[in-house]
Amino acid sequence: MTRAFKALAALAMAGASILGVTSQASADPNPNNHGSEPMVIQLDTQYHVGVYKCADAGCDKIDNGLVLSPGQFIVADCWVSGGSVGNMGDVWYRTEEIGATVDDLFPLDQVTWTFAPFVDGAYRFHWTDMPHC
Repeated sequence: MTRAFKALAALAMAGASILGVTSQASADPNPNNHGSEPMVIQLDTQYHVGVYKCADAGCDKIDNGLVLSPGQFIVADCWVSGGSVGNMGDVWYRTEEIGATVDDLFPLDQVTWTFAPFVDGAYRFHWTDMPHC
């Protein structure tokens, strides 16, 4: 019985280690993963969307507080679990480009993040093949 208990305890510890490693959110867990194809997304909610330096609303926004308005566009290539915002979740899109229209998208010179529920209700996260970063 003691051997069985030790074996179960070892398995439990291994599982906890794996869970701990895979469930941690980070600012950019895989900077080389750019997804299969970045997605152009129009902001189609009622919210204005901050463009952040990390996947958490407690981080600084880029360019002295850059905020996008409904109807504007982003290009996102993957998602992460980051900081929660109220009861709306914790999914953030890694954002490569922004623009007022599809025709004037411009690349950002740093890794940035937008809160998915404010962008598109997290539609790309739930209903497309956008990869995890």
